[in-house]
Amino acid sequence: MWFQERFLVPSFTLLPLALSLAGYANAQDAPNGRALFEENCAGCHGTGGAGDRGPSLQGQLRHGNQLPDIKNVIVNGLPGTGMPKFDFDDHDLQALIPYVQSLSQKSGSGTHPHGDPIAGRKIYDSGKCSGCHKIGSEGSSFGPNLTRVGAARSYDYLKTSILSPSADVPENFEGVTVVDGNGKRYSGIRVNEDTFTVQLRLPDQSFVSFDKQSIKSEVMEKQSVMPSYKFEAHDLQNLLSYLSSLVGPANSTAGITEEPRLR
Repeated sequence: MWFQERFLVPSFTLLPLALSLAGYANAQDAPNGRALFEENCAGCHGTGGAGDRGPSLQGQLRHGNQLPDIKNVIVNGLPGTGMPKFDFDDHDLQALIPYVQSLSQKSGSGTHPHGDPIAGRKIYDSGKCSGCHKIGSEGSSFGPNLTRVGAARSYDYLKTSILSPSADVPENFEGVTVVDGNGKRYSGIRVNEDTFTVQLRLPDQSFVSFDKQSIKSEVMEKQSVMPSYKFEAHDLQNLLSYLSSLVGPANSTAGITEEPRLR
């Protein structure tokens, strides 16, 4: 009997340890919201959601800070902003959504000096920006559509795009220079290319097509077709305020992701 009791006591002692190890294993298998964010979201929104090519997620979110609001954006995307739909399973969503909400609760992050958007619109017009960009139904499609650029890009990214546009050129708006058989140069945005032909959109919105066998050269430009601009500090601040205000209608399909491709 003594031996039975001595044998049973360690068995009961091991039970809490076994349960603890099982819990640890489950915790190890559970989705990690931060890891999911860094793997899937940080490429656009920056480490810790501070903003990069995509907007900052720190502070008030344009589409709502509540869990259902954040879920809706992740699951359905935001047309015209570059934010795609994500097909996460329920376990991943239950980890990711609260993490994104925790980023939005960081006070004072992602804030910038306020400018005058009305004055910024005047700078936009005087700079003839509509010659390359479209807002709503107005302007040109040579450059990226700006209808929802305020919802698609961070303040700092917009600033860099104005001052140093070659720092990050969207793939669909890379410049191409073609020299035809007569030595004439054409510089524009490539809208389509296959084995035999290449088509460009020129700054005047016309299209030109080339037979590859008849051209002398085709060169992908390393520099952006958009020139860098120099503004007085207050003018730049006003222009950025205007661009940041461009969020367009929530159901708009026209925005920063509009592609110049023919196909």
